[in-house]
Amino acid sequence: MTAELTVTNQRVRHLLRRMRTRRSSGGFTLIEMIIAMMAGLVIAGSAFLLARNATTFFRAESEISTAQLGTMIGMTRLQGDLRRAGFQTMDNVQVSKMIDASLCGSFGAWPAGMKELASIQINENDNGDPDSLMFANGRTPDALIIGGMFGTTEQFTIHTMAAGSTGGWDIWLQDDGAMWRTELAAANPLTMLDDIFVAGRFLRIVDSEGHEAYGVISGLNMTGTHPRVSLEPTPTVPTKGADGVCGCTLPCIGNLVNPIVRYRYDIRLVEGVYAAYSGLYASASHSQVASHKGETPVARTELVRVELDADDAEIATSLEVLAEYAVDLKFGITEAQPGGSPDAIPTIVRHPIGAASVYTIGASLTGGGMPERIRAVQIRLSTRSSKRDRDVALSTGGGGLLRFSLGTGLGFARMRTLVADVALPNVGG
Repeated sequence: MTAELTVTNQRVRHLLRRMRTRRSSGGFTLIEMIIAMMAGLVIAGSAFLLARNATTFFRAESEISTAQLGTMIGMTRLQGDLRRAGFQTMDNVQVSKMIDASLCGSFGAWPAGMKELASIQINENDNGDPDSLMFANGRTPDALIIGGMFGTTEQFTIHTMAAGSTGGWDIWLQDDGAMWRTELAAANPLTMLDDIFVAGRFLRIVDSEGHEAYGVISGLNMTGTHPRVSLEPTPTVPTKGADGVCGCTLPCIGNLVNPIVRYRYDIRLVEGVYAAYSGLYASASHSQVASHKGETPVARTELVRVELDADDAEIATSLEVLAEYAVDLKFGITEAQPGGSPDAIPTIVRHPIGAASVYTIGASLTGGGMPERIRAVQIRLSTRSSKRDRDVALSTGGGGLLRFSLGTGLGFARMRTLVADVALPNVGG
């Protein structure tokens, strides 16, 4: 009996060895292969989703980083220019004439832009080209206008001043330290004054007693020993005669002159309006337009700066984009309210961003504005990412600027907002 069991066990072990040998040499079964393929597909799909999500995430973060950089650049430019508001000019040309008599002559015949010569002006809800997306998002940007000496920090000395051939005045400039410093900073001495004494800008002339007179530049001539700045015949630039009326005494040797510029800042549509920026909005140009794939393009707006001429009209060729995809621009001010007497210490009052009093004090001069009282300006500038990166709005409960709707069914773009408080060292001096 024992011998039979031993033989049986040996046969079983032999059969098991044969089965293991056959299985190891026969490959995978169909079920095993199906399971392995399904597992591989799951892993590959997971890897693909991970890669796609990572790409989407990094693209969105790149877009918002670009928006952040654009906001910083635009804010830096705004702050730098604001600090120059009122530099080497009057805070309020109408007050200067009526109260402190520092302005020579009458401004009754002045063009509209010269009558609005002031350090600062703030216009409520006044963007250059209204855009429906901004209003749909509850954004109503303001406009800012500042006046001052830009493009140079120099005051130039008069060599001689005489009546011009076209009825205005011709002013020859001395070759002094201001001229030398300007020449050393210029790439080309032959054109060093072309961007300073631009036709259409104002020229401020300061006499020996500190009184100011203003004219409109008509041209610049760099030929000859001394550069010559020509003025328009209208408005008339007053000069001092034998009767002692204020103004420089001809030939005005040694009196000082400097150009005055007025800039407007607002948010507007640039695409399709200003040819100089057409390259900024260029798209693929080959004929297979139907094959282009991408998100639906939406209108975009930019923060711009444009120069105003003597008639208060924009000089279109001077327009400069300061921040792309800008969607909001609002202002507040700090006011120095005068006391009851000339010697009284003024009261400092802060008017928050968007307050009605901001636009009353910062109104146009013909509208009763009082820019000479403004001591600081608060700026709030917002930009958005260039593409959709969110599907739903985000409510903050306090009117925060976080997401910008691109239209029905087009999703939302994230926003970046910066706020700055800028002192005006040249105002109220």
